[in-house]
Amino acid sequence: MITRATRLAVVLGALCARPAAADPAAPADWQNPEQTAEPAVPGDVRSPEQANRRKSAYTAPRGMLIFELGVFGVGGNEAFARLGATYGLGAGVEIEANLAHAGVGLLNVSAAWHFLDTRHFDLGVGAGFWYGHGEWFWIASGATESVVSKVDALSLPVGLTASALVARWVQLDLGVHYTYGNAFGETDGEDSLFEDAEIGIRQLFVQPGVRFFVSDSTAFELFAKLPTFTDVPRSRGDETLPFADTWSLDAGLRSRLAAGLFGNLRLHYGNVADVVYGAPLYPSFAVEYRL
Repeated sequence: MITRATRLAVVLGALCARPAAADPAAPADWQNPEQTAEPAVPGDVRSPEQANRRKSAYTAPRGMLIFELGVFGVGGNEAFARLGATYGLGAGVEIEANLAHAGVGLLNVSAAWHFLDTRHFDLGVGAGFWYGHGEWFWIASGATESVVSKVDALSLPVGLTASALVARWVQLDLGVHYTYGNAFGETDGEDSLFEDAEIGIRQLFVQPGVRFFVSDSTAFELFAKLPTFTDVPRSRGDETLPFADTWSLDAGLRSRLAAGLFGNLRLHYGNVADVVYGAPLYPSFAVEYRL
């Protein structure tokens, strides 16, 4: 006959044999950013699928196809007009071409590699090949045509860019870029349109910038281009341009308009905008669609 004491001993033994319940999760340590930082969600413009590649370390994810239509850009890869096509090959690598430039006689292709990808700090490297044959540049007319038609321009830009999301609402970017350029033909006369657009020159510059994420779908951007030297190759010898003629600023607003669709409005200030468009302060516009 089982006594009450025996039954109590059996019950206590069974309870002791059960696995101990897991302790409730400890609260995130406020001193450890790895626990407290909130990762970007898929619908966020900070996420890899939607991050801005322009002047940042980021590239298109594997299999993503990006089209960009823009006008009045400043810089070799977007001067005058842009119909960009970009494809993500994977492993942080993308290839890109400006089809608008190809349509007016400029060959413009580039590649980028996002080779360091961490939670708060990223590094990317890019390189391009740009070639302009003056006689192919059919949109030039008048005196501009007579100058451009005598010149070919070659540009080989390379750059290293660091990006850091220092807080959920702010990202810092810093790029170091070098462009090797050369011009062929009659380069002793007037400046050509290629030189005005900073294609076919030799230049080393740093490019600091900041992005403020005012919402999950909109970011305000501010960048400066600060050349340490700029040389224009001439047949009689290189001509060095002063810093006052080559530095520039641009401020922009990028917003997601719909799924995969982004609008960009930028204001450019500097001598480049003045010589290309006739005003030191000039706007550019672009629409980007991601598949």
